[in-house]
This record gives sequence, C-alpha cells and structure tokens, in this order.
Amino acid sequence: MKAEKDAALCRDFPLLYADRNLPMTHTCMCWGFECGDGWEHLIRGLSRKLEPLIAAYPEPRPRAVQVKQKYGTLCFYMSEATDEMHKLIEVAERQSAHICESCGDYGTMRDGGWLRVLCNLCDKT
Repeated sequence: MKAEKDAALCRDFPLLYADRNLPMTHTCMCWGFECGDGWEHLIRGLSRKLEPLIAAYPEPRPRAVQVKQKYGTLCFYMSEATDEMHKLIEVAERQSAHICESCGDYGTMRDGGWLRVLCNLCDKT
C-alpha cells in the first residue's frame, strides 16, 4: 500500500494501529499494510468499526499486529479480539475475495503464480 494511504489509516485509527512504527521484534505492523491500494477502503471500513470497540476495551487494548494479503485474500491479525471484533474481521476478509487488490473494483481470484484478487483490467497489466 502506498505510504500516504498507510499514514492516513494510522492517523485516523490511532488505537488500532498504535504499534505501526514499532520494530519487528514487537509487531509485524513494522512492514505496514502488506497489500495493494485497492483494499484501502475495505481496511478503512473495518478500522472504522474496530476503533470504537478498542476504545471501550480496558488496557492493554487490542491492536492490529499484521495486515496483509495471503493466498489472495485479506488477512487481518489482532493481538487479541472479542467475538464481535472477530466477526467484523471475518466479514472483511470474505469481502476481499471479490475486491480487486490493485484498484478496488470487483475482482475474482487469479492464479498467475501467486493467488491474487484482480479485476479484468488489472489482470492484464
């Protein structure tokens, strides 16, 4: 994901991405959002739902520890999470199977050596 989108997510959801700039000995978030820009709106929507749940959680609060594409779909890992948080994450991960990781349009799973969800246009580029 482009640096400006990464920074905007961290700025807009400071509790969820509080560990974003910690070293790799503490979190995998040190590598940022390991996916294409097309999923930014999906991650933003999920983050918007998770942030108030985290704010209501007692210290130490749950945090994102890794956000990446794996086997073609979104994988969103938390340090800990409630059942409600897990359900929200599951929905977003399922939705990613139909959203082009590159541009955000409707996409399908493609196998070009690596599994990725892409639209017809992005699959040709």
